[in-house]
Amino acid sequence: MKSSKYVLGAMFVLALAVIACGTQSDVIVNPPDSGEMEEEAIENQEEIEPHLEEYAVITATATKEVGTARSNPAPVGSEVIADDMSFVILSAVRPATELIESAYVYNEDPESDEEYILVELKVTCLKSSDATCTFNPLINVKVIGSLGVEYDMKWAVVGVEDLLDYTEFYGGATLTGSLPFIISQDEADLILVYEPLFGSRFYLEIP
Repeated sequence: MKSSKYVLGAMFVLALAVIACGTQSDVIVNPPDSGEMEEEAIENQEEIEPHLEEYAVITATATKEVGTARSNPAPVGSEVIADDMSFVILSAVRPATELIESAYVYNEDPESDEEYILVELKVTCLKSSDATCTFNPLINVKVIGSLGVEYDMKWAVVGVEDLLDYTEFYGGATLTGSLPFIISQDEADLILVYEPLFGSRFYLEIP
């Protein structure tokens, strides 16, 4: 009797493991137009070829789906669908320190080794026209770069046009505006990070 219980227990654990391994991310990434990417690859073929072996090793060891990890963010120009919304980064202004400081004298001054960046984002609610989406960049959106530090949005910036803020909007509606962050001047390879209340984080390269 005991042995049968152990067998049943083992089968239950195995079933859970199979389910876990088969779980798909709830983040969908629509990359930029493949034709443009192929054309760019051909133009830069001479630069790419010496690194093909290294690229093959990196590709072989990659295990994270594109857009679901800091090590494999959705490329610039991608549309990311998550949390019942569509996200596209339109542009970025860096540095944006002079622009923000001139907009309002009491806006926070970065430290001497820091600077502002403005990330322009388009967010579309994908629910039905009778349902609403909630966009809360102060809680859900951060920026991370090569230094491995997460930066929160600066909510107290005043005087800059088209800044995104907490918004409830109906299905089919689109928000377009910018998000301000203060980052280190030494940062490179910046990524926008979105973390919903429920569901998976996604990572989207900032141009």
